[in-house]
Parts: sequence; C-alpha cells; structure tokens
Amino acid sequence: MRAPAVLIALIGFLPQVLTSGSFELRIKSFTNSLGRLSSGQCCDGSSSSSDAPCLAPCRTKFRVCLKIYQANIDTTSPCTFGDTTTPVLGGNSLDVPNLNVEGFSNPIVFPFDFTWPGTFSLIVEAWHDTNKTSRSDDTLIARMTKQSVADVGGPWVEEEQHWGGPGGAHLRLSYRVTCAPHYYGAGCEVLCRPRDDNFGHYTCSPTGAIVCKPGWTGDYCTKPRCLPGCDAEHGHCLKPDECICHTGWVGELCDQCQRHPGCFHGTCTKPWDCNCEDGWGGLFCNQDLNYCTNHRPCRNGGTCHNTGQGSYTCVCPPDYTGLNCEKSLHSCAVKPCLNGGACVPERDELVCACPSGYEGAQCETRVLTCSDQPCRNGGTCETKSSGYVCTCPPGFTGTDCALEADPCAGNPCRNSGTCSRDGDSYRCSCKPGFKGNRCEVDIDDCAGINCEHGGTCVDMVNDRRCQCAPGFVGARCETRVDMCLAKPCANGGRCSVRDNDYECVCPPGFTGKQCNVDINECASSPCQNGGLCRDRVDGYHCDCVDGWGGSACTVLLADFVSKPAGGHLRRVGEEESLSGRHVALIAALSAAVPALALAAAAGVACVRRRRKRAALAADAEARAQNAANAGSGRVIRNTWGKCDAPAECQNAHNAAAEECKRKTLNTESAARLLAALDPRLSRLSADSAYCANSDTSLVKRALEGGGVYVLDDHCLPPTFATQV
Repeated sequence: MRAPAVLIALIGFLPQVLTSGSFELRIKSFTNSLGRLSSGQCCDGSSSSSDAPCLAPCRTKFRVCLKIYQANIDTTSPCTFGDTTTPVLGGNSLDVPNLNVEGFSNPIVFPFDFTWPGTFSLIVEAWHDTNKTSRSDDTLIARMTKQSVADVGGPWVEEEQHWGGPGGAHLRLSYRVTCAPHYYGAGCEVLCRPRDDNFGHYTCSPTGAIVCKPGWTGDYCTKPRCLPGCDAEHGHCLKPDECICHTGWVGELCDQCQRHPGCFHGTCTKPWDCNCEDGWGGLFCNQDLNYCTNHRPCRNGGTCHNTGQGSYTCVCPPDYTGLNCEKSLHSCAVKPCLNGGACVPERDELVCACPSGYEGAQCETRVLTCSDQPCRNGGTCETKSSGYVCTCPPGFTGTDCALEADPCAGNPCRNSGTCSRDGDSYRCSCKPGFKGNRCEVDIDDCAGINCEHGGTCVDMVNDRRCQCAPGFVGARCETRVDMCLAKPCANGGRCSVRDNDYECVCPPGFTGKQCNVDINECASSPCQNGGLCRDRVDGYHCDCVDGWGGSACTVLLADFVSKPAGGHLRRVGEEESLSGRHVALIAALSAAVPALALAAAAGVACVRRRRKRAALAADAEARAQNAANAGSGRVIRNTWGKCDAPAECQNAHNAAAEECKRKTLNTESAARLLAALDPRLSRLSADSAYCANSDTSLVKRALEGGGVYVLDDHCLPPTFATQV
C-alpha cells in the first residue's frame, strides 16, 4: 500500500517541479475593417478596389510563437519557448476580452521550467481560416514580430501594431512574466516551499529566503528555541519554550544540581554532591556540629558550649548541677517532687522517688500502662519494665500506632514517576519512555530500528531519531539528496548524482566542475607559419597569412597553381613500333584505369555522404545544446563578427551559397573543397563574405557572466553577420 501512495504523491508533485514560471500574452483587440489579407486580396478570394471593404468578412484566428532572443527574428525556425494557435475567434473586428470561444483562454500562457533569461522574441500572426486541415492552406492577414526585455513580476506591458494606412489592420495586446507558486528570484530560479513538519518549520520571504517560524532556528528551522534561560549545557528541548533537564539537574531552567540521595543538611555545586551547611557534618550532613543552638540542652539557665561532633558541655548556675543542669541543689523543703513523689536528698542533689505511674526528675510525667489501652488502630499492647510497647498492624506506625504509614513518603519512584498506595505497599506510574517497579529502566526506543545508508539511531526519551550520513535525509535516511535538481551543469553538461555531491559530464570543448570553463584549443599554438589562431567550441580556426592554407596553415598554396606544360609528346610509332606484348598491356591498362576511376569516384561519393550525415547530426546536437542551455539560465546568443568581401570573390561567394544552405557545421572541410575548385578563394580571410555565409562557428566570445559560448543559424546575408 505504501508504494502506490508514494507514486501518487510524486505524480502530484511533478507539475510543480516542471514549471518555475510562465509568460502570459493577452490579446485585447484586433481590427481588419477592410477584410483584406496581407497580399491585398479579400479573404473570400474576390477582388475589389483597394480602399473598399470586402464583401465577406475574414475568419480570423491567431498563432503566437515565443522563442529565444534573436537580433534578426526568423519566422520559420522552431519556437523554443512555445507555439500555439487559437480557434477562429470571429470576423474582421474582435473585442477579445469579451469573447467566449470554446478551446480559447485569454491570456495565453507559455509555462517554462528554466531560469527566465530576461529577453525573448515574439511572433503574433493573424490568419484567415479556410476550413482546411493544414495551416499552409490558410492565408496570412498580418504578422507582428517583437524582441524585448521582460522582467519577472513586472506589470503588463502594452503593445500596439498598425499595418497599412487608414483602414489597415490594427492589433492591441499586452504581456508579462510571472513565477509559479513557491518560485522566486529575477529568473524564477529560487524554490522555497513553506513547511511545518519534522524537516522544517518556516515560511518564505518575498525573495525566496527561508524565514523561521517563532520558536525555531537553524538553516532549515529544525532546531527549537528552548525556554528563555534554559541552561544550554544541562538542559535541552524537543519543541519551543520547554526545558528538559539532563540527569542530575533539576529546576525550571535546569540550573540546579541534584543532591546526593539522603543528604539532610547539605548543598551541591555539581550532581550528587552533599556539601554540608554550617553547623552540620558527616557523609550525609546529618551530624549536628552546633548542638547547643539547635537543641538547647542546658536547663535552668545553664550555658551551653559546643565541643564538636554533636557533643556539648553545660555550665550550670550555682543552684543547679548535672549534665544538663537539671539537678537542683536546694533542699526538699521546696517540695520539688510532683504527683506525690517523695524527695530524697542524696549527697549534693535531690532525688524524687515517684509513685507508680509517674516518672521524670520531678515525677512530672505520667507513665501509661497497658491497662490504659494506649495502642490505637488495633495495635497490641505488651507490658515492659519501662512501661509498654505497641505492636502496630500493617499500615500504621508510631509509639501508640496513631500514625498512618505512607509507603510513598521516601519517594521510591525514579525519573519523575508518580507514586500511589497499593494496599500496604506502593505502585509507580512511569512516564513514557521508562519502566520497572521504580521506573528506573530507560526503554531503548532504538530497538529494532534500522537507519539506512549508514545512519545512526539516537535514543531519546520515549522517542528516537536517525542521524543520517551526509547526502541522505528522511525518517530512516532512506532518501538520497538529488543535487542535480538544481541543474548545476552548464553548456549542455549531463548531471550524475553522487553521494552528497554531483558530477557533470561535459560536452566536447568544455570542462570544470559545472562545465562552465571553455577549453582554449589555441593554447597549444596549432597554427603554423605565422597563422593567427582563433578559439572555437571544441576546436580552433587558423587565419593564415597570404600564401598559406589548410587547417594549421601548413599547406603552401603555390603547389595548387597549375604550371603550363612545355614541349610535346612523342607519338607512338615515330621512331619505333610496338610489339604484340606492348599492345596487350596497353589494352589491359585502358580497361583497368576507367574501372579504378569509377571505384574511386564511388568511394569519394560515399565518404562525402557520410560526412554530410555526421555534420547534420552535429548541427542538431549543437541546437539541442543551445536550447538546453537557454533553459538553465545561461543564454546562448550569436557573437559573429562582420566581414567585408573583396569584389573579385563575389562570384566564388555565389557558388558557395548553395553549399552554405546545407547548414553543415564541418565548414573547414567545405572551405578547402571550394578553395580547390576556385584558387581565388585561397586568398579570402576567415572574416570574408564566404566565411560569414558558411563558417558557422566563426569567432566565439565569452558572454559577460562567464563560460558560455554560442552558435547561430548557418546562413546569413553575404555582407553582414548577426552581432549581439
């Protein structure tokens, strides 16, 4: 069940990935009051005067073509950004915003999945529909071409086009460029999708930057902000505004250490310390070192002096004596004995002989016996020489079994467990993540959990998480980070995913981590004999000095100049006659030479055909590379230079024009072939009119921003080449 759910989620996410923005074109109105075509004829084929309206209206529809920026717009080349044709929208006058035509929506939207280059070429054509299946059967009413700059997120740009004089066609339209939801930046190249889950808690700024929600921090807002003041060393948090203490620390802010269990009168500076307060000592600070102040043992005005380790000495007033000054030195005449006690002088002190049932120095304390039933709550009384002893039933304690025993008084439950009475014992209710009779066992939440791709499971309180190795994410580290989604490879490079990295396989002529470094083929100085090397994509071109030619200026052109033949050939038979063997040999050679010439001609034709196919394939690959690079934010434009043709080479240029129309990229071979046909071509430079018409790579220059080079159409007018 999980795999289909993941597949459905990926299918729903796919359109968002493939579209980063859109170019929107809104047709406002179109007027063709005379109902004429661009040729001047009526749409119904009838003829009328040039200033009179045609009888039948035109069936008007539109074709919109959006492509990469061209200095000279070619209306026949492919529409790299999009091409669409509307249904028939009406007759000669159209108020397009108020139209309701099935299959037509206004504005017309061209989505794109690459960084918007900022420049474009636009072609808008109005056609008369002839109810035929092919567009070639339709007839053109008007055509508008436009090269311009459009910034992302800008207002609608209004355009207006007139054709002819009064009564001619009139078109009004507007356009703009917008980013898709969650895409930002000058070219819609920044993706920021708000989220609030385990992988982040953030929103997006107007520029696409991550903005953490309140209570969260970190690069992707995955780290919570703990309670203000929470000790960073002794506490942590799993959600904002909480403070969970580490073992050995307590308090709201986890800034108080936990004393050693059983420490009575002590403090701590680190967990499990028991530093005694003044006046206390011992391992658990339970020995009173200031006994006089805490207990006041001296009676009858005696003065107490501490002697250490819980001992003391009483200095008695003149009338009293004893360890605690409890013995009076007066006579029995003062009747110090209470409750019928008899005063008995003994040496320097008075002793009270107490009657049965009383005790104390002055017989002031009544002594209970079992006859008084002192044991409460069902306790059993047992008579002793000193009085009685109560044996208490379960659940009670104290001298008279008057106190109810509390099994939870000693806080037996660990790790903040809750103690409750269970009969005569107790029961601990543990917090999530702990178990045991006293909640002393931390449950291992990582048991049975497998973190993939080398991830490590981290046990937490009633939770766990996978600490993933670099290059992997997900609850179980099951997802590899695909760094190729950002399209890092320039100039048509192919991106391959690696662990926490990517690798670009560069096309010929480029190198570098992102294929943005052009290889300078002129670095090895391939041009000989004073030739000037000019770098190209995956190659170079040598501008040879006069008298030299070839790909590396190694061919002496003088060797191609024909020399006049001198003398004459002696005719056979003038001085000697041929034998029969000679005649047979001549006949055999006469038959073999034409056959060899025929085979050589067939081989040459085959080689030329193969080279033509290879050149066409290279041409198609170069155009695909340009289109791909245009979609990744690195615009490819032509950078051809201008060249002037010598007058004497014009005839050679006309002969080369047909070869140029074949759009071959292997122009160097073509140049040598034409030079062999007409020696005058050997004197033309690489910047001549022939060069401008046939050499498609010519001079390549790096665009500002670095590392991207260009090719354009192969055939240009004989005088000027396109320049950006």
